[in-house]
Amino acid sequence: MLAFLLLIILSIPRLFKLLKKMKQVFKIEFNYDYLLLCLMYDNDIPETATLSYFTDGDNIGVVAFKSSNMKEDKLLDSLDSGLETLLSLPLIDKFSDTNKIVYLLGEEQPLDQWVFSSDDLTKELFSDVPLDIIPLSNTISFSLSKSSMLGLYGRTGSGKTIALQWYLYQAIAKGCGTDPRSQLSIVDGKGADLFALGELIQENLGSEHISIGSSPNMLAKLAREFVDEMNSRFEIIKHQGALNADAYDLNMTPNFLFIDELASIKDECGSSKDGKNLWQEILGYLGLIAKKGRQAACHLVISTQDPNAENIPSEIRLQITSIIFLGQPSKDRLNMAFSMCDLEEVPTPPSSKGGGLFYADGLGLNEPLPIIAPFVDVKTKSDFLTIITRIAPNKDNFI
Repeated sequence: MLAFLLLIILSIPRLFKLLKKMKQVFKIEFNYDYLLLCLMYDNDIPETATLSYFTDGDNIGVVAFKSSNMKEDKLLDSLDSGLETLLSLPLIDKFSDTNKIVYLLGEEQPLDQWVFSSDDLTKELFSDVPLDIIPLSNTISFSLSKSSMLGLYGRTGSGKTIALQWYLYQAIAKGCGTDPRSQLSIVDGKGADLFALGELIQENLGSEHISIGSSPNMLAKLAREFVDEMNSRFEIIKHQGALNADAYDLNMTPNFLFIDELASIKDECGSSKDGKNLWQEILGYLGLIAKKGRQAACHLVISTQDPNAENIPSEIRLQITSIIFLGQPSKDRLNMAFSMCDLEEVPTPPSSKGGGLFYADGLGLNEPLPIIAPFVDVKTKSDFLTIITRIAPNKDNFI
């Protein structure tokens, strides 16, 4: 109630900042009022918009009232994953009429790790996942259209490689590398696990729209081609005639550029003049993708053991808006990785392998959430190839 009284005299941004300060200083909990304001602020929903909620037993309903503003209504109609993650509740139902959109969410769910056998990953498992959504657990998912640059951090043994595989499965299931209008690029600075997976994917699905590399020259080439593809998509979007549209509005298959251990690429560039110029060229391309890629559904996925400035240059790291940090990061690494968060009440990460912390833009979060990354039990190359073959869409679907 306090939040809505204050809303009468304050704009949403000013109110949000005031409530946030009151929460920190006085330890006030504003429950659903405060959480919905966080969601509105984080999704750039105009202060003219109206959200309300109701409770029904163990369920909560969130009502977003439509206006005559199409852009505002589009934002209000895309709160599914944001509400699920913010409230830690699964979406039970969603319906709308000419005046409103109603989200119905169920009773609070404990955080569980998704554990799959190689036989569990099928087209059917991914078929109900919207094109822009990346699901991570029974309570956590995020939208690529709102949080488009992905960071995956964690030391050896934390489960980083397994989590990276989950992102690869998601990209392939969405048609990346299969759709002739898409591009899947994979660069492993150490020529290790990710490079080996890339070779298997390329051998299995073809090399026309799937590229792999492990050297500075290959990263420069693939990043340049990725930027060219991004710019081509901007031209397509510009000529569609829809206002404020992005690639997901036009049902474009997302593009992904995976990079593991960027620091090794920098080291290999060396200290010569040509090497330094090559490194700056790479940074220039990555910077363009990080800053402009969201609208074109062109996504960076950068993984490293440690997100310090040596491993991920600050100008790139600050553009990463979806983060999984596996293990038990130190305070200075928390500040580095989650600089967009308050970090006043950071939860304790789960201690099991694959446990860590998660944040993504568009979910209304002030602090990272505990997470246990999905685990797929893949023991052999044959298992991996079987999964890739099974989940990749048929190429005829894109003709």
